[in-house]
Amino acid sequence: MHIERSEARILSTVVEAGGFSRAAEKLGVSQSAVSQSVANLEHKLNTTLLTRTTPPELTEAGIRFYRYSRTVLDEELLALEDIAKIRSGALSTLSLAVNSAVNRCYAQKLLLDFCAANPLTCLKLDVAPSLELIKGVDADRWEMGFGPFLNDMPGHFECQRFFTEKRYLIVHKKHEKLDALFNDPLAVLQKLPLLTSYLEASTKKKAGERLRDNFSSIWEVSNLDLRIELARAGMGVLYLSDLLLGDLDDFVVIKDLEFSTIERQVGLFYKKHKPLSEGARRFKAICQAHFGA
Repeated sequence: MHIERSEARILSTVVEAGGFSRAAEKLGVSQSAVSQSVANLEHKLNTTLLTRTTPPELTEAGIRFYRYSRTVLDEELLALEDIAKIRSGALSTLSLAVNSAVNRCYAQKLLLDFCAANPLTCLKLDVAPSLELIKGVDADRWEMGFGPFLNDMPGHFECQRFFTEKRYLIVHKKHEKLDALFNDPLAVLQKLPLLTSYLEASTKKKAGERLRDNFSSIWEVSNLDLRIELARAGMGVLYLSDLLLGDLDDFVVIKDLEFSTIERQVGLFYKKHKPLSEGARRFKAICQAHFGA
């Protein structure tokens, strides 16, 4: 047995309108159509739901069916309201994490445009090291990440590149070993720590081929400003994006080494087989418009 939603709606309207004729007027159909629908429903259920008095009264079975009808119709109304809000962005949340370079150079413009176009959408935004972005999206801490792609991105990620970033190995101009560093960089770097937010594991590479093997140690410091200040204090060297290098005239690039420059593709990434929320889809569209993707 299958109960049609229209049958539940008609019976509920008869009860709430106080009669068949008023229900017909409210529903925009004939009174005979309303009467026939209720009669067919009673036949299907093999029981009387309404007494034909003025106004009609529910039987015990009718009371139970009316409660069921209200649950179904109220849930339908709530679902339609929620769908309308989702379309407008009111029930959507943009859960996003960006790395420090994207945060400094692009996040403000992109998010201002997003908020202006989607004032009802909630924001969950974090700034995190690049490796943490990937781990966080994979663990569903964030729906979407915006930062550099690693060499081995998870196969279940969708990646959309927006630009290429170059990271240069730099040292402060007043570093005490600056002259020696430019005379024999490989030897001096072996005595200096690398300040970085993370260092991608290279377990497949042999000893001596790994980036970490060129430095005395690796200091993982997630905050970019703190890394820069540590480098200014002569504590080590660091990689800095070409997006930010122009703002730091007190640093110089350590050139002519195989690892002096690291190139990365930068863009959005998220899980392939998980549908994007409305907020994420709209942010993606704004990024595509901005970068011309």
